[in-house]
Amino acid sequence: MTMIREPETWHEDWCNFTPDEFRCSCCNRLEISSDIMDLLQKARNELGPLTITSAYRCPDHNSKVSSTGPSGPHTTGHAVDIHVSNSQHRKQLIDYFATKVTGLGIAKTFIHIDLLTYEHGFEMRPNAWKY
Repeated sequence: MTMIREPETWHEDWCNFTPDEFRCSCCNRLEISSDIMDLLQKARNELGPLTITSAYRCPDHNSKVSSTGPSGPHTTGHAVDIHVSNSQHRKQLIDYFATKVTGLGIAKTFIHIDLLTYEHGFEMRPNAWKY
């Protein structure tokens, strides 16, 4: 597993995504795990287009938008939120990712997926929740 921090290290295999989709919207920092990118591209190849609504968040930004504070899943580069367009789409995404991720959060307009483990400081994995 590699952390991608520079657009120059973006893999050509991730052809349906751009580094900008995974940057912090607050500070523009790029920090995303190659493992989650591989998973997302495989999902895209099988399911069709996926819209990323949130990926890496710096601790300051995460504190402002999430109850997980300055050290939540998105601050690790191992978590993303994917837009959900309707209930059938939500079920399709849940069915696809449920056995492939360690964290699965379900909301009306997005699903959260992550690849976090106790080694990352997240003892409560595997885990699933709703917002």
